[in-house]
Amino acid sequence: MDHDIEEILWTYLRENCLPRGSKVMYDDAENLFETGVIDSAGLISFVCFIEEEFDMTIPDEDLLPEHFMSISSIAAYVRLKQKHSLVLTSQEN
Repeated sequence: MDHDIEEILWTYLRENCLPRGSKVMYDDAENLFETGVIDSAGLISFVCFIEEEFDMTIPDEDLLPEHFMSISSIAAYVRLKQKHSLVLTSQEN
């Protein structure tokens, strides 16, 4: 499986949310809120980054804990939205 999405997300978190020089390693499935990687204020910036980076809009009704609690869940959500977008695009052509 392609893990580029996960790497992009981790790069953002390392650069913007974790202390500089942090050597702590997290698993993709770990809860980002429980581990303190991100908080509710940081989530807003993270969502904006995701929308810009992956050229997508995340509707308010999709801002659910199950979509944004871990890198794995965020990457799965992004892949689902990308797949859905491809289906819509191909149907339009």
